[in-house]
Amino acid sequence: MDETSRRSRAESGSFSARPFIFAVALLLSACGAREPLLTYEDGVVRAEGWSGPPPVGGWESVFVIRAGDDASAPALLGEYKESGGVIVFTPRFAPSPGVELHASFKPVNAPEISAVFGEPAKAVVATTEVARVYPSSDTWPANTLKMYVEFSGPMARGDAYTHIRVRDDEDRVVVGPFVEIEPELWDPTGTRLTLLFDPGRIKRGLVDNEESGPPLMPGRAVTIEVDPAMRDASGAPLSQKFSRTIRVADAVREVVDVTRWRVEPPASTTGDLVIAFDRPLDHALAQRAISVTRGGSPVSGKISLEENETRFRFDPDGAWAPGRHAIRVDGVIEDLAGNRLGKLFDVDTSDPTQSSSATPRVEIAFDVSAR
Repeated sequence: MDETSRRSRAESGSFSARPFIFAVALLLSACGAREPLLTYEDGVVRAEGWSGPPPVGGWESVFVIRAGDDASAPALLGEYKESGGVIVFTPRFAPSPGVELHASFKPVNAPEISAVFGEPAKAVVATTEVARVYPSSDTWPANTLKMYVEFSGPMARGDAYTHIRVRDDEDRVVVGPFVEIEPELWDPTGTRLTLLFDPGRIKRGLVDNEESGPPLMPGRAVTIEVDPAMRDASGAPLSQKFSRTIRVADAVREVVDVTRWRVEPPASTTGDLVIAFDRPLDHALAQRAISVTRGGSPVSGKISLEENETRFRFDPDGAWAPGRHAIRVDGVIEDLAGNRLGKLFDVDTSDPTQSSSATPRVEIAFDVSAR
């Protein structure tokens, strides 16, 4: 073979190898993980560069997003989806204005990366605090159905269950004491949150009750905690931690019976109507379910609950008209354990004397003297 033929063969061989080398490069690129990258757009955080099957600990074990730069703060709740090595995280609730998102991502066989997204952090002053917790008594029945947390200002929504805890008398966190309802049960002002204790752990004879027991154990104490990392509507944390210890009494399993109430009619046409209950009632429902009428028409006035929700006071807007009046009690009224007019919350189906339907409404008559 002459030199010209050898050169021609060599060039021909070199040229035929190029498509093969290029194909291998593409294959290696496709099989290998792409360069790790974190991006943020329209409230969604993306992590690129994952390879292989999902992690044993779930996507939250390799891809974490927090509101703020506190590494000990709980991760945001939301939905993870993965496709083609890209993990997409959509927060359950949009971050509050002025709150930065701190994301971290640990790809397979690569260093962890992090990034900060969202609006620049604004200078915020922590002024909001827990104003009240109901029931206001320091003794609650073991089958207490709900509690209310009132704040001094509007709050951010979406992560209340990560910041409100119940600890037993050995300082252990009670696991899953509440039904984690979505969306959270806030009043229209965003200042009052309703928390429902898990009824599956309260009602007798249920599997949940047998396995884990009630969150409130009679004869013991619990501590309600609201940690200061919980943020208000401006993105600021609470001004201080809230903590209150509750003694747990025996369960209450009696229907609400208005014949046990003591009515104190107004002593004059400018006095107040007072009702003394036989037990504490649900704070929110008592104010909504009890009204005053005369001749079937409502009497306007100011309602307040006193002495740990055991006394109801009605201050009329004007002078009382002498004569017969009525206290109207709607059937939605409940005591702390969810018992209603004529109906127990925890009905024993083997006992035929226990009603399964509440009384819709009752009225209690009283007279106002002309003096």
